Amino acid sequence: MPRKALKVLVIGAGLAGLTLAQGLRRQGIEVEVYERDTTPVDRAQGYRIHINPSGTAALRGCLGEELFALFLDTSGSGGTGLCFTDHRLRPLLSLEGPRNPDPSRTHRSVCRVTLRHLLLRGLEDTVVFGRHYERYEERADGRVVAHFADGSRAVGDVLVGADGSRSRVRAQRLPRIRVADTGAIGVAGKLPLDDALRAWMHPPLLASAHIVMGPQGSRMFVAAHEYRTKPSKALGLPPAGGDLLFDTDTDYLMWAVTATPGRLGLPPDTRLSGPPQLAPAVRSLVGDWHPTLRRAVADADPGTLTALPVRSAASVPHWEPSRVTLVGDAAHCATPLGGMGGNMALRDADLLSRRLAATEGARPEQAVLERAVGEYEAAMRGYAANAVLSSKKNLERSLAENALSRAMTLATFRMIDRLPPVKRRMAAEAGG
Repeated sequence: MPRKALKVLVIGAGLAGLTLAQGLRRQGIEVEVYERDTTPVDRAQGYRIHINPSGTAALRGCLGEELFALFLDTSGSGGTGLCFTDHRLRPLLSLEGPRNPDPSRTHRSVCRVTLRHLLLRGLEDTVVFGRHYERYEERADGRVVAHFADGSRAVGDVLVGADGSRSRVRAQRLPRIRVADTGAIGVAGKLPLDDALRAWMHPPLLASAHIVMGPQGSRMFVAAHEYRTKPSKALGLPPAGGDLLFDTDTDYLMWAVTATPGRLGLPPDTRLSGPPQLAPAVRSLVGDWHPTLRRAVADADPGTLTALPVRSAASVPHWEPSRVTLVGDAAHCATPLGGMGGNMALRDADLLSRRLAATEGARPEQAVLERAVGEYEAAMRGYAANAVLSSKKNLERSLAENALSRAMTLATFRMIDRLPPVKRRMAAEAGG
């Protein structure tokens, strides 16, 4: 009797879930993705995301040539590097990005909305929207059953939780792993990058991404995003109708402030704060910062102002493999301070698709399947554990309100800036 093909169920159609689905399809493995959103644009996906060389290489591994070419065409250059300054825009540390003709070995900037549309291409018969996942069960015959709120279910050989930091799959599979709010929130906004903005903008802010070390426990990330090719043309997307939050064609400058709600004068629950509360809160926070930063905050499109809690896993412990596994924030939620979360999600997807493909796409014995999952999980923990801890330390340093602690941090950056070997190592580490 012939063996049936391996089938993978993915919960969540975010960055990790869709990249995994693309990778599995490319490897000839049957996959179904279940997403609670009713449409791809039910909610904001965020602004630009920095894709480092490891993330780009993972996309190259999961996407076919046509989709990877579209990724390159609709992405931005990622800038010339990463610069750290104080809140007066006085330079502290400058890290140059790698210069390499191979597109999979460079840093790139991509709009999250654009990337989600791109990753959905070719998966029209794979992604099921409007399906609220509730729980899973592992059957004695070696299969896994996913149960949904509407009473429906799906059956596969492997279940992958790609359902984010509040993962229901993780809550059942690994309840001891805790992901909690760090006590900080991020508030972000964006401005159209047009000639009027260029006329008053501090030029270095357009040339490279900047991290501004603010006083009294605050920090700002600033970066420009300029498309190589307009995504509406490359992907055939409809116009956003003037909504800059979902617009995939307008070049823009974005900023994101990280601080405690108390420092911003906002309630701890970000759901209680919309643009009318966020705008004056951030303006007050940056009231004595460099005039360019103050104007960037003041001129941001009110409709783009969003706030989210900063969450992090306590650690990435060891666990025994099974037919249920995790990718992305569901596996290793890290704070955004380090820019590794999205890149690790891409890396997870590529690695897991390759490990499952090594079982030759047929339904293997349970032990073989769990060994493949275990190989993925061991490798994933190898790069995720340090990234999670590092991002937490970065957040703690940024939120330190003690003047002496801040002075020591700034002095350390200035010292590193005068040590080229250390700078090169830091830049290489940023590449994943």
